[in-house]
Amino acid sequence: MMENPDDTVYSQAQARLRASIDINMPGLTVSSEINGVLSRQLSAPMVVEFVRSLSQSGSDSDSGRSSEANPSDREDILHNWSGIKTIARNDQVHHPTTVTEIAELIKHAQSKVHVIGSGLSYESLMSLALDDDDAVLLSLTNFHGLVSTTDTTATFAAATTVDEVVQTLGKMDRMMPCSLGVIGIQTLAGAISTGTHGQGLLQSDYASIVKSLKVVLPNGDVQTVTADNTVLPLSAFVTSLGTLSVILEVEIQTKPRRIFYCRKLALPYSEFLQRYPEWNHAYEYVKVWWFPETSLCQVWLVEEATPSQAAEFLATDRSAPLKVSSLSDSMDVTVEKYLKAMSHDTKASSSSDQPQFKTVRRFAEATDLVGYHEQILCKGIPAPQVNCEIAVPFEKFQAATEALQRWSKLQPGRIHYPFIYRAAGKSSAWLSPANAGPVVWIGFLVYVAEDGSVRSDGMETMQKLQQILLDFDGLPHWGKHFMDSYFEFSELLPNFEQFLQLRRQLDPKNKLLSSFLKRIFL
Repeated sequence: MMENPDDTVYSQAQARLRASIDINMPGLTVSSEINGVLSRQLSAPMVVEFVRSLSQSGSDSDSGRSSEANPSDREDILHNWSGIKTIARNDQVHHPTTVTEIAELIKHAQSKVHVIGSGLSYESLMSLALDDDDAVLLSLTNFHGLVSTTDTTATFAAATTVDEVVQTLGKMDRMMPCSLGVIGIQTLAGAISTGTHGQGLLQSDYASIVKSLKVVLPNGDVQTVTADNTVLPLSAFVTSLGTLSVILEVEIQTKPRRIFYCRKLALPYSEFLQRYPEWNHAYEYVKVWWFPETSLCQVWLVEEATPSQAAEFLATDRSAPLKVSSLSDSMDVTVEKYLKAMSHDTKASSSSDQPQFKTVRRFAEATDLVGYHEQILCKGIPAPQVNCEIAVPFEKFQAATEALQRWSKLQPGRIHYPFIYRAAGKSSAWLSPANAGPVVWIGFLVYVAEDGSVRSDGMETMQKLQQILLDFDGLPHWGKHFMDSYFEFSELLPNFEQFLQLRRQLDPKNKLLSSFLKRIFL
């Protein structure tokens, strides 16, 4: 079996969790304990989101957290896996084992009840006030694994990771009928709740493949939410950030497993700008990384493999995608330029084995591939970062990109990673930026140094890029860093007011609403 370089990073994440989090869960072996923590602490989607949140306000108190000094030094505090931001005290975290236990806890809650899926989404979504003894953070690691299947669907418990869903379906020669996101160690419930998506105009997001949900409402009632339920609309619940219910089970559509061919190209910016719409109509999955410092783009065009390509892959042990082209040196100069800048800003050698350098170095190791879709698309490497992603209407992609290019020329070297472009078709989820129609997601980030610092203009850059995309009806990824005051949710989301009305009806005491989300939903 070929070695997977991402396994090293996954092991490093486990080690970091082992060192920073002490959770005593009787009946678990050390190995399963760490895997359980990892499962509930790494989430969402898409690239990993290590958010140094609240940069605009500059205070933890705005997110409902205690403002005591240096909470990161306290061993009784649960952090995101990078150790940068606090989420809750360990004794605020509950690990229920039955549905009745969850229902009673929510029904009788005297303060906030939030759910942690894996902890790398924008932590303000679920963080608790450290001085609130009545607040509860639910970890559903006991609700895990395959529940049931039909010929065309599979039902999984909420804390099952996307990786595990893919592996389980693969054993049945089935697959998820949507593009996978970048990160597979997020929970399925977390992925749909934050609007996690993959790439490709011919599909949308994880939420759009959901057939039904089993949930606990704020009053403690256990309900099944389906597409034909007009009182509890599935489209409202699938992407609701934990503000309508606690999800227990997720039923998704499945389809026969297929094999894909990924063609990787290095092309100039001008060709990308002109041909991106064409590619998205012609190929099932399309992903582009634009490096503004060199005006070069790496383009991935993914389609179903030919019978001969599939046969060649199936003749291998199938543990890794089959490389069907030689290495190209077309990205080498670009990669070295970005590595050098990142080395300076993150205070680490460009030859370092740290994950942020691996993510960039991989662009110089590009070969065409044949394999299962998870082997091609779901290969993100976790690395501490400030990660933003904004969706603009598909028809505004070119104008938005030209605006980013103008800014990049005036502000060279401000980001550590190329702009990432992923299209998505119309989503059924009310809160999805794609609910009104197809969008192009534009991602950008800066990496965080080992000491937790970001380059001096890093947060200013993240804010400025969000502001630029506002002019093109931009809306943020719910699970990543965003400045809530910037965006016109009620104007750009057709069902936003209807969602607000439903949320008020279901949770009049705002038990499930974090202090951060109050600014959006109240």
